[in-house]
Order: sequence, then structure tokens, then C-alpha cells
Amino acid sequence: MINFFRKTRKKLANDNKFFTYSRYAIGEIVLVVIGILIALQINNWNEGQRARSEEKFLLENLHDDLQAASTQSEGFIKREELLIDRLILALDIHPAGKTAPPEFYVDSVIINMIWEFESNVPVVNSYAEIKNTGKTSLIRNREIRQKFTNLELRINYLNTQVKDRLTVQQIRIDDIAQDELNLVRFTNDPNNYISVTVEQEPENDYPKIFKRPKVRNLLAMKLLLTRDVLRYRNELQEEIDLIVSLIDKELAAF
Repeated sequence: MINFFRKTRKKLANDNKFFTYSRYAIGEIVLVVIGILIALQINNWNEGQRARSEEKFLLENLHDDLQAASTQSEGFIKREELLIDRLILALDIHPAGKTAPPEFYVDSVIINMIWEFESNVPVVNSYAEIKNTGKTSLIRNREIRQKFTNLELRINYLNTQVKDRLTVQQIRIDDIAQDELNLVRFTNDPNNYISVTVEQEPENDYPKIFKRPKVRNLLAMKLLLTRDVLRYRNELQEEIDLIVSLIDKELAAF
């Protein structure tokens, strides 16, 4: 048996067939490996294209949501600024010496200044959805991901400030309406959808009311809280506009 293998090996060596078959087998292996590598490369390319397509979709949704949030935020800021202007006029502390015109001291304006304030906060629903589904990693731009983390923090800060103002409003500011004003006159508001006659009710002497120490302190308290809310709203607005700008640049690269 040993002699048989020796003779066979010698014959293959003499005929040079062993090296021929070896080269053929190696060639086959190389072709298979190359085919596998090409297939993997194509698969990776396809996966990359799908990821890029999904990333673009996510960024476009985020962009639309942020644009809507920016528009909302601008409206909220204007209402905060209007409230601050009214509180400054009521306290008669305008830096340029501006005083309230006669039309300022009407029930509808004063009740809005005392009771109302903006409680809404912009919401970016698409980012919450992306975060909850674990798809934030699809956004390749690290700066954009970081900015959304900052955005979340600013929204949380703003929510806290708005809630603090609401708490103070309910506990303290409402005392002005309860203790200092004739609220019966406020029932004569077209938005109340009721029909009343208030001519016999005494008018509120607002210039006099706003000189009382307790009233001034409560209005000043609301002014300070609103100032803080406005600052956070402006910072949030800047953050939103910055992210929109970054996404614009990222989408332009697709």
C-alpha cells in the first residue's frame, strides 16, 4: 500500500499534475473568497444606503417639527413681552419715563395682565419618537445629536419656570383680584357669553390700586417671574434656530 502511494505521488510529480490541481484549487478558493467579499460589500453598501435614506427622512421630520416649534416659540415670546410691558406700565417704572395711556386702565386689559400668562411650551414630537424607538444613532452628525440633548434640557428648564410662575400665580397673585378689585365688573366681557348690566357697579380706580404696597409687590413678583420665563424662552428659541440651521446644512449634503 505504501509503495502504491509512493508510485502515485511520483507519477503526479513527474506529470506535474499535482501543482496544476493545487493551483486550480487555490484559484477556486480565491474566487469564492472574492465573491463573498463582493457580496458583503454590496450588502454593506445597500445597508448604508437604507440607513442614509432613513436618516434623511428623520432629519426632514425633525426640521419640519422644529420650524413649527420655532413659529410657536416666537408667538409665546411676543405674549411674554407684552405682559412685561403691561406690568412695567402698571408699576410706573418705565426706564424712559413712559406712562400708561388712559386706555390702559380698562377692565379687559387689567384682568388679562393680572390673571393671564403664557403657559405653553414648544414640543418637538418627532425627536421624542426617535429617542423612544432608539433611532438617534441614525443621525450621524454628532453636533446635531448633542444639540437635541441641550434642547431637551432647555425645554425642561422652561417647563419648571412656567410651573413655578403658575404656582405663585395661584397662591399670591390672585390675591389682587380677590382683595383689591371689584370683580363684578369683569363679568361684562363679551367672551364670557353672558348678558349682564354693570353700570351700577363701582369702577376700579386702577392708578390708585397700583400704588398700594401689597399690590405693587405682587405685580413685581409676577414681573420677575415673567422675566425669568422670557429669558428661558429666548434661549430655547436660539437653540431651536441653531438646530434648524445645522439640519439645513446636513440635508444639503444628501
